[in-house]
Amino acid sequence: MLIKYIGIKSFQLSESSSWQYAAFLSFKSVPISLEPRSQMSIVFKYPPINEVVISTYFNPPLSDLRNEHVGLFWGKIKKEFPVVRQQLPIEKAKSSAIVLDVTANEPFPMPRYWFVADDEINLIQVQKNAFMFNWRRRDDEYPRFHGIKPVFDRYYGLFSEFIRREINMTDPSIDLCELTYINALERCEYWNGPQDTTKVIPSFPVPKINDNEFSSFNCNYAYQVLNDLHLNIGIRSGMRTQQENVPVLLFEIRANGLLGRVAKSEADEWFERAHDAVIRCFLDLTSEDIRNQFWEPLKDGL
Repeated sequence: MLIKYIGIKSFQLSESSSWQYAAFLSFKSVPISLEPRSQMSIVFKYPPINEVVISTYFNPPLSDLRNEHVGLFWGKIKKEFPVVRQQLPIEKAKSSAIVLDVTANEPFPMPRYWFVADDEINLIQVQKNAFMFNWRRRDDEYPRFHGIKPVFDRYYGLFSEFIRREINMTDPSIDLCELTYINALERCEYWNGPQDTTKVIPSFPVPKINDNEFSSFNCNYAYQVLNDLHLNIGIRSGMRTQQENVPVLLFEIRANGLLGRVAKSEADEWFERAHDAVIRCFLDLTSEDIRNQFWEPLKDGL
């Protein structure tokens, strides 16, 4: 689902996501707890999650990976991902100095390739310095992080095996990891528009200017949890492109960490810590009443 903002122009919400946003930027303070807590594995029957992105960035980039190799790799996954699209590459990963590699034999950067499943739920993204996997809600049940991560692992393994056998390269060195959760609310019983955002996120500041109606916002917050684990929170209002006058609330929680050229096993351990940090952040950010009454926590679990 795409949205358009009430702002001036349209941008991508998270470079690896499929959402669009635009608007006005501000920086404020939203208090969250970064200490371990027993609730971090809580499960909701009706979570507001719309998209999850698991991203790994390589350093050095895969210099020998060429467009024809990507076509061969697609042949191995085409049955599950029959649609391929080209996107602009992510030129620089956030919190990292990784840049795209352009060789003498390739005067133009290789694009970022999207491999899309028939139902558009799963998406694989590949470029010279990155491998990413997206789960996107399409009226289906959220499979939880520990249902999504093994799918990422499977296709990452296939990609690593491909570059070893077909390109004669060693396994990629993972320099930066990101775990992104994008939550989306449309007009509903407890949220009717931007003015109701504090019902969902109680600590969200809403400055009052005379009697003017609060119409839109785009706020970003950054936290350091550990040396190799940062949290970025984006809270934005918007409108659906498919229907006029249908407001949308987006709140994204993105964990990222610069690991320093590690193996996949070390990245796996980081993703577990990142998942715990994202869950703790979500619980601190959102209203307990809304969670209990509408999202319906079931029990602690995965």
